[in-house]
Amino acid sequence: MIKILTLLAFYFLHNGLVFAAPIATEVILPPTIVDAVGDRSVYASPFDYYKGEVFTVHVEPSDGSGKDGVNLRTVVRKGTRNANGQWLWTSSVLESRTIRDEYHTQASIAVDKLGYIHVAYNMHNMPWQYSVSKNPGDISSWDFRGQAITQSDIEKVKFLNQTPFPQLGSAAIPGNQVTYPMFFKDNLGDLYITYRYALKPALTWTQRAFAGGIAKYDTTSRLWKSVGGPLQITGMDAQLAPGQLNATQMPFAFQEGYSVYLITLTFDQSNGMHAFWHWRDDGAGEKVTRPSYAYSPDGSRFYTSKGASYNLPVNINTAEIVANVAPINEYYAPKSAGVLVDGNPAVIFQPASGGRTITDLNKKTGLWSASELTPWGASEIVVDKAGNQWMFATGLQVFKRSTAEGNWVQVGQIGTALGYPKVQYIPTENLFVVHAKTSDGGKATMVSFKNQ
Repeated sequence: MIKILTLLAFYFLHNGLVFAAPIATEVILPPTIVDAVGDRSVYASPFDYYKGEVFTVHVEPSDGSGKDGVNLRTVVRKGTRNANGQWLWTSSVLESRTIRDEYHTQASIAVDKLGYIHVAYNMHNMPWQYSVSKNPGDISSWDFRGQAITQSDIEKVKFLNQTPFPQLGSAAIPGNQVTYPMFFKDNLGDLYITYRYALKPALTWTQRAFAGGIAKYDTTSRLWKSVGGPLQITGMDAQLAPGQLNATQMPFAFQEGYSVYLITLTFDQSNGMHAFWHWRDDGAGEKVTRPSYAYSPDGSRFYTSKGASYNLPVNINTAEIVANVAPINEYYAPKSAGVLVDGNPAVIFQPASGGRTITDLNKKTGLWSASELTPWGASEIVVDKAGNQWMFATGLQVFKRSTAEGNWVQVGQIGTALGYPKVQYIPTENLFVVHAKTSDGGKATMVSFKNQ
């Protein structure tokens, strides 16, 4: 029997919110134990939906073996309906040496358009830990396409705060000393991944040049290619092959003395890419500044909102600061972006003080709208095929409106005291798939609902 939850809702106007009739949700993944610290992801892409099947990845508790702090398990799960409509789940342990780290070593997962499953995991300024399923839709066996690290390497990262990885990087995805991998898909189903990495991994910490990377996957060649511009490094900057004097890195965004944080992508109806990111000076840290924007019609040429051409990599002087937000103010790096029915991109930012805000770009005028507080501090925005905007907030509260100026309608509440929402909308099925956590972070769950 399919398990159904009802979204609670009411019928009145209060504080600018219209409360509407309830809708029903189906439980896909019942509450499943995860590590409350190690799985507390605020940036990763923890699930994907592909042809009626669901794939998740979580950091789960240790099985009791290994050394505490470096013995959590990165577990991939696959959910499939049986003939009675019930969701059945299988699992596969991808890594049993996962570092317990509150904000860095969580995993991201995506399925390419041929059905192969990609997972990036267990990294904080480390070589790529990246695996791809050997067969489409099958989580039982994997090809490791990262750069191998030892148990000693992992323990140095966790217990000594050392990152002894000077190489240029030998994994299938370009770069080394990687953090914050996130997968995105365009409208054709092509995979992109964004991440932070060190351009000069052999130098001292303050000189390592942490850039923002974007890479695109070619399903025919099974190769990743950087989306960026050339930057020359030498054998002093990174450990190169014997006899090699220099090499070319291809970052998307870079500035000496700054780190680039959480490049977030969304794609419009013409499959144009909209990218948002932040900068941080004085090394790594929790708070960031300068929310920035770039647009590409083809994944190769990039422009500002006014149509000025970027030379890649984007630097601190050429990056367009999103108007109507304060560039010198501090923000938290996580953000959510979507494209409205008129093709205008919208983005949620999280100031370090005050509530989350949303702003959108009028592509015709090149002007950004005034920042507006999101309802209930909502952190996720999704736009359906009819152009309705949906927001998801801790609670788990669901909101909807039809235009950028309209009132938000509170559609209802999913579960009780859920948070950390991650949402996908499947236009071919008019279906929302929602991933959330319990308030203590100790369990993950997933539900779906149809757009009515």
